[in-house]
Amino acid sequence: MHNGAHHTAQHVELGDRIVVAATAPGASAAREFEFEVVGLIADEADAGRFAVCYCESADEFMVADAFGALLDDETLAQAILNDFLAHDTDLQEGD
Repeated sequence: MHNGAHHTAQHVELGDRIVVAATAPGASAAREFEFEVVGLIADEADAGRFAVCYCESADEFMVADAFGALLDDETLAQAILNDFLAHDTDLQEGD
């Protein structure tokens, strides 16, 4: 995967892990965060496939493309995440 150490992946799947290095403002070294793919979303409008990923230690979500690269389009990423969370809430309320 492009973001982590496993660049041999063709497509991410549920349960895959993506490692992202981030440097906080003022920090001298990058810190690595491990995100697990918790959802796969197919966008019917443009036939794209996206991975919703969650990092338990940071309690953060991110959205990646089908190959594990972080989306550059923050508006699209937020829309995908909102749809995923709304769908997940609907499923939980149906239990």
